[in-house]
Amino acid sequence: MIRLLAMLRIGFLFVLFSFGVKAAVVPPLQMESRGVPGISEELAAKVKPYLDIRPVRFQDWHVSGTNITVLVIQRPEKGQVNQLHVLNKPREKPRQITFGKEPVRSAELNPVNDRSMIFLRDEGGSERYQVFHYDLGTGKTLRITDGKNRHTGVRWSPKGEQIAYFSPKRNGRDNDLYIADPLRSDSESLLLKLKGGGWRVEDWSQDGRLLLVLEYISINESRLHIVDVKSGEMSPLTPKLKVPVSHQNARFDPKLRAVYFTFDDGFDFQRLTRLDLNSGKYRYYLPQVRWDVESFEISPDGRALAVVTNEGGASKLRLLNSESGMEQWQPELPAGVIGRIRWGSDTELMYGFSWALSPGQVSHISTSSREKLKWVETDMVGLDIERFSLPYRTEWSSADGTKFDAWVYNPGRFNNGVFEPVIPARPSPVVILFHGGPESQFRPRFMGSNNYLMSEEKIVMICPNVRGSRGYGKKFLKSDNGREREKVLFDMQRIYNEVAVNPHYDQNRIAVMGGSYGGFMALHSMVKMNNFLKCGVDVVGISNFVTFLENTSEYRRNLRRSEYGDERLPEVRKFLQELSPLTHVDKITRPLLIVQGANDPRVPASESEQIEKALRKRKIETWYLLAKDEGHGFRKQVNREFQFLTTVQFLRKHLLEKE
Repeated sequence: MIRLLAMLRIGFLFVLFSFGVKAAVVPPLQMESRGVPGISEELAAKVKPYLDIRPVRFQDWHVSGTNITVLVIQRPEKGQVNQLHVLNKPREKPRQITFGKEPVRSAELNPVNDRSMIFLRDEGGSERYQVFHYDLGTGKTLRITDGKNRHTGVRWSPKGEQIAYFSPKRNGRDNDLYIADPLRSDSESLLLKLKGGGWRVEDWSQDGRLLLVLEYISINESRLHIVDVKSGEMSPLTPKLKVPVSHQNARFDPKLRAVYFTFDDGFDFQRLTRLDLNSGKYRYYLPQVRWDVESFEISPDGRALAVVTNEGGASKLRLLNSESGMEQWQPELPAGVIGRIRWGSDTELMYGFSWALSPGQVSHISTSSREKLKWVETDMVGLDIERFSLPYRTEWSSADGTKFDAWVYNPGRFNNGVFEPVIPARPSPVVILFHGGPESQFRPRFMGSNNYLMSEEKIVMICPNVRGSRGYGKKFLKSDNGREREKVLFDMQRIYNEVAVNPHYDQNRIAVMGGSYGGFMALHSMVKMNNFLKCGVDVVGISNFVTFLENTSEYRRNLRRSEYGDERLPEVRKFLQELSPLTHVDKITRPLLIVQGANDPRVPASESEQIEKALRKRKIETWYLLAKDEGHGFRKQVNREFQFLTTVQFLRKHLLEKE
């Protein structure tokens, strides 16, 4: 029987126990669980349709006459992890082209043809990404990099003859720039030694001579440089100023007349800018938009700009004339998030999109005819999306006057295309979901398996963007840096007060959840507002800022110090210790679910282990999941399923008071 169980623990398996007990879900083979009670087959069956969703993520596309190849990432129907797929016609079923036990993270087609591509993949969530070349004609995959170290930011040269990428392999700390032949695994050469871990390639000039690279110092400071591919010589494009300036999203003009980028010099938001390489003059676009330009792409002929702005979290797409700056067209979109956007010709582009009712779709736009065509959309078979929640954005002010927003998902249903929130007979339980980062932002994307919590368990989800979130200007972004971070308590209190005064919300049934920095926020809430909460869920969260900074991967340590403070300085160390939930663990008396990947290179597993140990010592009910084949969050389907089922079971018991 033991041997049989060991063989069957590879997926969602239901094993009958003796004495008439209902079937229970067995943890995956690589999952270690402590304090987690059995999960019934009945609950697993109810949740399953929400776990079977396989989002489509757009990567790239290539146009050659009437031939079109679209590259997407999706989990196969019976697969465990995301793989690359291609399609050549609208609405056809994507064809899987990569296989294996580990997920593909990102990919690009060869810029001169659609017969080959490069992609990144790691092992066990380690984030030690390797660069692979895939030949569509032969079906062969070639690993180009060493198989051991971390490699990021891979880009094709315009003629498809070379690739460029970064790796800290020289000393484990500094991301150096490498060049390689994508058809040879032994062709890597070091082009440029660099200092710091925050480098990435933004663009490669059309003549193949120059690379445009970004030096990321912090979320508030970054600079652009131009690298000569032949000599390795690097020249600064943007100066180092007395006041930190953030540069992002840089692109060469196709004819090398200018460089386009976004930056916030003299402005609170990221604004689209053109720097003329001959005159040195700056030109600004969309002055009327008081939000971040989060991405843009230039048409191959350089005449048009596809610009995406982040307006209160929702993406807006605009097509501009690059010479006049005049807006030509703004396609209508629901409140959602645009992912990658790519031109295929001078008048055609594609983009990925996610919103409350769709986890992923790929759309084609013709700028000449203004026609929009949905090429592929995620299959939602087995789910009644009419019962999914449509979020609304609200804005609040904290006790110190700081304004912040939140996206609120109420249970309800669509009636004739209009979402109608349900009026509960009993005030609804509430889950406050904190995003990570901390410089990230909650946006009105598809809520994934969390749709089950709203549709089936009738839970309200409040997803705030507390101070320090991106998307609201650099002043707001800096408002939690260093010692200012403790003021986030004002925002937490404001959220609770909003729940308390709403007659449709149950102030006696509130839970907190979050991942990474959001995990810290969940723990911090349980320390500071313990008496107002029923329970919490901490996913790969920081429990002690000092041990976190000491143990996070070396290549990212200084990047994190710029956000949280340098723990090597006595006064800063004292402050970080005081801010850490582990220091005040005696104030946590509510149940906690902890989720962790053993190979996490960002927030080490020791952060979860020490908070678990401290809570168990005080006999606080603690559920703990550790996946030995995962890193900073779970990516394998079997692990994701068990994690979510455990979360549902935990909330049913401790928030909903259902046994």
